[in-house]
Amino acid sequence: MILYLDDEPVNLTLFELMFKSKYGVLLSDSPEKALNLLKEADGIQIVITDMKMPGMNGIEFVKKAKEFKSELPYYLLSGYGMNNEIAEALDCKLINGYLQKPLQREALENIFNQYID
Repeated sequence: MILYLDDEPVNLTLFELMFKSKYGVLLSDSPEKALNLLKEADGIQIVITDMKMPGMNGIEFVKKAKEFKSELPYYLLSGYGMNNEIAEALDCKLINGYLQKPLQREALENIFNQYID
């Protein structure tokens, strides 16, 4: 199962339409809700998060999530391109990878197939 976090409703809808028929998908429109889903839901195998969100960015979210779900792979999506914060998160292995928006189905499926049977 994939947990996808994005504060933009259109991105959540697009992600769900692209992947729900092939993978289990949980959606969250806020980091706080996503943290609760991680604590409560069984079967999450990978987490995809947007970078830029109000209140908590994607890297801050991953740091909090790893406090209790450190074994999961975390991937970051951003529409703004690579920056120093993302590069540092990659270098220190906080995140498993980074993808640029818009969503690229084939690239995401390649990642999902590494973690989901």
